[in-house]
Amino acid sequence: MWLRNLFAKTLRDLRGQILGWGIGAGLLGWMVIFLYPSFKDQTAALAEMLKGYPAALTGFFGDFTRLNTYPGWLNIELFSYGPPILAIFAVVVGTGLIAGEEEKGTLDLLLSHPIRRWRVVTEKFAALGVATLLIMALTALFFVGGSLMIGETAHLGRIALATMNIAPITLASGALALMVSVLFRSRRLANLVALVVIIGSYFLESLGKTVDVLDPYRPIALYHYYDSSAALFEGIKWGDAGIMLGLTAVFFVVALFAFQRRDIAV
Repeated sequence: MWLRNLFAKTLRDLRGQILGWGIGAGLLGWMVIFLYPSFKDQTAALAEMLKGYPAALTGFFGDFTRLNTYPGWLNIELFSYGPPILAIFAVVVGTGLIAGEEEKGTLDLLLSHPIRRWRVVTEKFAALGVATLLIMALTALFFVGGSLMIGETAHLGRIALATMNIAPITLASGALALMVSVLFRSRRLANLVALVVIIGSYFLESLGKTVDVLDPYRPIALYHYYDSSAALFEGIKWGDAGIMLGLTAVFFVVALFAFQRRDIAV
């Protein structure tokens, strides 16, 4: 019964990725968390020193003004770089949902069964969405657990919320990868295009904060709508999260219609 459901089968196939990425991201977080007690007494002096650095340098790497706090430490050392790392998961899985099966020669076999194309795309992407949430939840458990181990208990809710705040941009990256894999058919080309867009987006947003000529173009960058600092200190920006989910829906719908209208390689 489990394998007769495409959503369940896809989620089952992703169980290794869920555990691998969730535990891997959690252990990376532990490394940053367990280093904090050693640097705790020096963070205020470090933040003061960094005020003298060029704004272009500090602006690219993040907000150093709150480095003397535990959430500020996590923001600079962990949450600023988490989404680009998890984008690799999203791209690899997103391009594999359709183009991966087509390259293996299993997609035509799947479509020979009484299942409509829209269901194939929808159920596979839904499994990616659930896998993303499970990875974020597992990672949040590590982050919260690590914070408890070092006695930093004042911000556990914020840390968990900030971790889950990575999910919208990860889903958007996965939907982008799915879309380009359907449009270009080649998984290798789709991986390249998706990664160029995502990495370019990250650098455009980071550099645009301090480079005036790039500033007007920041709204076209995916990472313009991800703010780790806000999630840790003020709360999730639901408007930005909504934009990410809206882009996810657009990418998904384009993939859905494109897949309905193209031939399958055998």
